[in-house]
Formats: sequence, C-alpha cells, structure tokens
Amino acid sequence: MAKVLGVMLTILGTLGCLGNLFLYLNSSAYLRYNPADSVKGLLDVGLAFQIVLFGLLLLGGVLLVKYSTEPESK
Repeated sequence: MAKVLGVMLTILGTLGCLGNLFLYLNSSAYLRYNPADSVKGLLDVGLAFQIVLFGLLLLGGVLLVKYSTEPESK
C-alpha cells in the first residue's frame, strides 16, 4: 500500500511542480512587466510556499516508491 501512496504523491508532486513552473515563468519574478519596477522574488509573487510544498510531496513520493517493501503474496 505504501508504493501506491508513493506513486500518488509522485504524480501529485510532479503536476504541482509543473504548474508552479508555469506560474513562475509567467510571473513578475521572471518577466519584467514594468521596467520601472525592480525584479520581484519568489516570496513577493507568492510562489515560495507552493514550490516547497510540492517539492516535498515529490521527494516523499519518490522515496516511498524507492524504499518501501511490499509483502509477497502467494
């Protein structure tokens, strides 16, 4: 059952990371919408918590898939 949970966490973490990458590449942290403003950071655009959260989900899912053992059924 741990491998199933690991696969679900891996899929959720991957989709979340890809979504956050899309949001980051379209935010003012990457693009300069107004040249008079300074470049904003991840905390300013509100993506830091989401990136950390989905990164931990992805890491936890990969570790569960890799290191969990299932009992052999006969």
